[in-house]
Amino acid sequence: MDILTHAGIAVIGAAPFLGSHPEIAVSFAAGSVLPDLDALSRIFGKRAFLSLHQTWSHAIPVQAALSVLAGGLAQSIGLNGLQFGLGLFVGLAFHTFLDLTNTLGVTVLAPISRKRFCLEWVFFIDAVVLGLTLVALSLSILDFFRRGEGAAWVSLIFFTVLAVYIATKGSLRLRAGSFAQDAISLMPSALWPLRFFGVVDAKSRVELFQINAVTGSRSLLGEQQVFDDIYAPLLAEIPEFRLMKSLSPAYHVVSVTKTDAGECVRCRDLRTRNFATTFGDLEALIPPGKPVKLIEFHV
Repeated sequence: MDILTHAGIAVIGAAPFLGSHPEIAVSFAAGSVLPDLDALSRIFGKRAFLSLHQTWSHAIPVQAALSVLAGGLAQSIGLNGLQFGLGLFVGLAFHTFLDLTNTLGVTVLAPISRKRFCLEWVFFIDAVVLGLTLVALSLSILDFFRRGEGAAWVSLIFFTVLAVYIATKGSLRLRAGSFAQDAISLMPSALWPLRFFGVVDAKSRVELFQINAVTGSRSLLGEQQVFDDIYAPLLAEIPEFRLMKSLSPAYHVVSVTKTDAGECVRCRDLRTRNFATTFGDLEALIPPGKPVKLIEFHV
């Protein structure tokens, strides 16, 4: 999920406990947003960001250790350490679960395993989740100014509806996958809960389609010729290309243009072609007899 959605969920979950159990409220709110501090790795460059985002700070073993440490520190300064540590862990773990349902991939088990997992249930900006969050956040804030504490019923209804929605999306993703067993990826639509965007890899070309998860109706959105067989081995010397290949099963060389300086190649993640995004797009120059040169990389 995007950081604004995480922040909204933090307030909704913390508001009912702020007056009665402040340690739980504050630590849950902090835990709900802290994992995305790994975005600060962008200071060290795009490669660092891709390598670190949704890794260590999103790993359950790391979060458990951090929560125990934070609880002990809270206890040492006179706070309820158990409540502080528990609230922090719930916030951290819930953040990780939400990101796990998205599409980039999360190293849930680091340092035990550095493998990324993603469920492709919900796009990281989802209209339904965003709408639910905005409504519940507004109600929580209004109630807080009225009574000094958010209403528990708002949080209860919000998290119940959110859980049902995410479980339903998981069921829809499973059903869509049963209809499109040839797809290497099925990206959830950001707007329409029943719609998924699929990718079928056929070596020199990639088929892009959309599918209705309930009816199974499938419509072709287009085909993209790819040039991986020739150019992927050459581009493998570029770290950014290797990173994107590890993050997406549908990252391909999509165009080649011959110039006086050499061959200019463009790569992109075809899973997100229908979302009007340039995230991961890479352009490189392959000069005759010279090392490959990275020209542009969008992250």
